[in-house]
Amino acid sequence: MCEDCGVLLPESGWEPVNAGESDTEVFRRGAVYAKCCGPAGVGELLAERDRVEWLSGTSIPGAAVLDWIEGDEGAALLTSTVPGVAAIDLPWSDKLVDSFALTLRAFHELPLESCPFERRLDDVVGQAEDVVRRGAVNPDFLTDEWRLVQPEELLARLHAELPSVREKADLVVCHGDACLPNFLFDPDTLDCTGAIDVGRLGIADRYADLALVRAQLQDEWSIDADRFFATYGLTPDPQRLAFYHLLDPLTWG
Repeated sequence: MCEDCGVLLPESGWEPVNAGESDTEVFRRGAVYAKCCGPAGVGELLAERDRVEWLSGTSIPGAAVLDWIEGDEGAALLTSTVPGVAAIDLPWSDKLVDSFALTLRAFHELPLESCPFERRLDDVVGQAEDVVRRGAVNPDFLTDEWRLVQPEELLARLHAELPSVREKADLVVCHGDACLPNFLFDPDTLDCTGAIDVGRLGIADRYADLALVRAQLQDEWSIDADRFFATYGLTPDPQRLAFYHLLDPLTWG
């Protein structure tokens, strides 16, 4: 039973999983994961279910939707376990960086016309505006420098850059939360075994993903992203890296 949402999971033996930063509760039983939410989160979890289902029909490995349970108490999404180890739990190596870069490049090369999901820049900025307006910015997601600045000023910085960033948009199918915990790899071959937590998947500027990757490589592995970008095949645009790096933490409140 999910304690907060009250959705009864099938049978018993579910163990709580404490990883992750979303408001959902996650449980595991054998080779099955269950992500649960209360009534207020049903729409968001349903959108994630649709994205998991869509991604499973592409060349990118990931989870399969096994069941969907919905009621007055909330909902539960049951998916298959993705084999492998999250990149964040593996020791850094050039080979792993290369594998990660090639995986994300393959993600971004999925046919745009086949993807029914969008993350329009103006919508994402609107989401950030709402978080700031509600005073819900999570300081844990901000850099030390940004914590010294009022969220309204951070938002103003985004607004100042928005026209230029919008004009240069290079649309691809983005993961939407391209962090090291969300890509799994075979610990021996370092081949990617799957992408998870795709609730923000959609058509967007590729820099929405690339900015998160660069920040993760610096924060988690203390390396620069030069090798990643070389393997990915791109000379990065500093403006868009900075813009999307700041935008993302303002959207999670």
